[in-house]
Amino acid sequence: MGQWHKSLHAGKITAMEQPNAKQLLRRELIANRPQSSAGLLEQLKSVVVASGAKTIASYQALDSEPDTTEFNAWAELGHEVYYPLIKGADLVFAKSPLVDGKFGIEEPTGPQRQLSEIDLVFVPALAVDMEGLRLGKGKGFYDRALKDANNKNLYAVVFESEIILEVPSEAHDKKVTGIVTPARVIELSAR
Repeated sequence: MGQWHKSLHAGKITAMEQPNAKQLLRRELIANRPQSSAGLLEQLKSVVVASGAKTIASYQALDSEPDTTEFNAWAELGHEVYYPLIKGADLVFAKSPLVDGKFGIEEPTGPQRQLSEIDLVFVPALAVDMEGLRLGKGKGFYDRALKDANNKNLYAVVFESEIILEVPSEAHDKKVTGIVTPARVIELSAR
């Protein structure tokens, strides 16, 4: 990953360099998308079964993201599934039905629920490291939504190549407790 790796090997990124490091990393990761989502359904299902979750926060994937379409259809059959909805500067979670919304993403129109009341949360990300730090798209919607979440089942969903050595982080970044890729599930909560 070119420039990002050169910065990483030169030493820790300073707080002043964080925004630039994140932007550079985002560009490099997006350039390598999309990748195959084959196997993601089984990995996501295994997390649901292992957690015993009754309520799930998922998301409608963009074309470049790991595809959650099949998983969402499966989860809707036996669980309460909540999807993100942008309200002003906030992200809230609500149930189906889904309708065309902002940013070309379907949005829920059903009853809302606090994220902290949901058993299992799947979060889109551009990258994640083994400390549980995730890199989002830079708008901060998930960072703000997750800041008060006390969920112990909080998983970043990425492609395998997007598990990286170090995600540049800031004080407000919330760590995930696991990673799901099309190839595997990695539990981080014991780290």
